[in-house]
Amino acid sequence: MPPPYVRKAGTRRTAQEIVAALTLPPRPTTSSKPVRPLPITSLHRLPRDGSLLYGIGRVDASGRVADHDIVEALGWRHGDRLEVTVIPRTIVIRSSPEGLYSVPQRPCIVIPANARHHCGIKAGDNILLAAAPDFGIVIVHTLSVLDDMLAEFHIAHSAAPEQ
Repeated sequence: MPPPYVRKAGTRRTAQEIVAALTLPPRPTTSSKPVRPLPITSLHRLPRDGSLLYGIGRVDASGRVADHDIVEALGWRHGDRLEVTVIPRTIVIRSSPEGLYSVPQRPCIVIPANARHHCGIKAGDNILLAAAPDFGIVIVHTLSVLDDMLAEFHIAHSAAPEQ
């Protein structure tokens, strides 16, 4: 039986829409010039289709977050190269042959110090991980961002008429 995150081809995917909305820069070719991503576009209401995996993990002093299920679903192995992109209030880590970072000996999510600093993540903080295995991407949010998302959701729905 395939893992629950494997879906039939051709179906609408939440992960595909979220990854597209991130407007990440293309993977680098040969240029070493840094590329700045565009801001995240507004996401419309997306169905829960299982194309994203979620986890909440605690960041250690070295920026590591142990989440075996997410790392396993992404298929990341020791030595795989990773690219880290910081978007306002969000960190995106994706597999990339030209990535500056690599998966450590004991596979886990590693958030580089500069990315942690930019997003205000400190050792001991809990973070939300949203992984899109089909795209080799994990999206990192602080729990304060999750608080804001929930508040916006509930404000929007409390203003909507009941059906």
